[in-house]
Amino acid sequence: MYCNKCGSYIPSKRTVCSNCGAPVPDPNAPAPVVEPEPEKRSNGIALAGLIMGILTIVLCWLPGIPFITGLLGLIFSIAGLAKKNARSKGAAAAGLILSIAGGALSVFALFAITIPGVTKYLAAAEEAKSSYASAMGVVWRNWMR
Repeated sequence: MYCNKCGSYIPSKRTVCSNCGAPVPDPNAPAPVVEPEPEKRSNGIALAGLIMGILTIVLCWLPGIPFITGLLGLIFSIAGLAKKNARSKGAAAAGLILSIAGGALSVFALFAITIPGVTKYLAAAEEAKSSYASAMGVVWRNWMR
């Protein structure tokens, strides 16, 4: 028999290795039972979260759609992270980050699109108001004569 620790030869009926002092296992003892590690299942929810996060980033310039895909991406990604014994936790984390970033980009895009239009509308309304007031002044002066 040979030592499991140092590999030196151990004569029979010895209980310790003469070279390193490691205990010698009993050859008649049953082998220890090693339970197999549970197999990790595929994580389709995490993959769905990643896809929704990517769609949120890609479609961030459209009104309304990124909010739906971002919300779905958040839900799927959080569910994928919470799943036990599942692979692709990195995909779930990436989906979570992309969903949040896409939501922020879509809010920025929404303001970038609407603010110039609103200011242009307000300027046109102010111009129409002033031209209406001047027209009413002319009508009022002509009527009073």
